Amino acid sequence: MHNNNLKNIIFAGLLIAIGIVLSNILSISYPPNSTIIRFGIGYLPLMLISIILGPKVGFSAAIIQDVLGYFVYILVYGYASGPFYLGFTFNAILYGVLPGIIYNLRFKDFNVFRYVNFAFLILMFGLGVWATFNIDTIIYIIETKLSEDMTFSPWIIYLMLGIGEVGIIGLLIFLFGTRNEEDKMHRIIFSVIILQIIVTLILTPLWVLHMYGVPFWPQMPLRIIKTPIEIFIYSVLLIRVVKALKGYVFRDHAPSEN
Repeated sequence: MHNNNLKNIIFAGLLIAIGIVLSNILSISYPPNSTIIRFGIGYLPLMLISIILGPKVGFSAAIIQDVLGYFVYILVYGYASGPFYLGFTFNAILYGVLPGIIYNLRFKDFNVFRYVNFAFLILMFGLGVWATFNIDTIIYIIETKLSEDMTFSPWIIYLMLGIGEVGIIGLLIFLFGTRNEEDKMHRIIFSVIILQIIVTLILTPLWVLHMYGVPFWPQMPLRIIKTPIEIFIYSVLLIRVVKALKGYVFRDHAPSEN
C-alpha cells in the first residue's frame, strides 16, 4: 500500500509538471498576445490524473497545477500572464474532477455515452459547415465587437475550421467503428466534449468578460471554431495514453469493467 501511494504521488507530480509546461509554455494564443482564446492541451495531464488516480487526487492536482503554474510563468517570462483569477482555478478543478467521475459512473445502458457523443459531434459538424459559409460575417463580428486593433485572416479561420471538421469526422468514424465495444473510451470522449462546452464556451468567456471587459457573445465564433480541434486532440491523446498506462499505473475504481 505504501509503495502504491508513493507511486501515485510521483506519477501525479510528473503529470502536474507536464501540465504546467503545456499550459504556460507550449500553448498558443489567437490572436497573438490576446486573451480571447488559447490553443493547448494543458489540462490533459489533469484529466489523466482524474481517470487513473481518481477525482479526489485530480482535485488537489488541479489546484497545485494552476497556482504553481502561475508563478512558474512569472519565473520563465519575468512577468505575469495576467492577474491571478480563481475562475481559472475552478476551470482546472473541473478538468481534474469530472473525467474521473464520468469514467466510473454506473449506467444500465452502456450506449448512453455513445449516443450523446454522436449527437454532440454531429451538432458541432453542422456548426462548422455553417461557419464555413459565413466567414465574412464571423470576421466582421469579432473585429468590430472585440477590438478595433485586431485583424483576422480568412485563411487562418478556414484552416481552423478544416482541421476541426476533419477531426470531428474522424471521431464519428471512430465511434461508429467501436459501437460494439466497451464504453470506457466513449466516456473519455464524452468527458472531453462536456468539459469543452462548460469551460471553453461558457465559463472562460465569463471570466474574460469579468477580468478584461471583453464582450461575451463576440468571443463565441472563435471559440466554437477552435473547440472541435481541441476535442479531437484531447480525445485521441487521452484514449491512447490511458490504454498505454492501464497496465502499469491504472487503478480501476469500479468493481468491474463494463
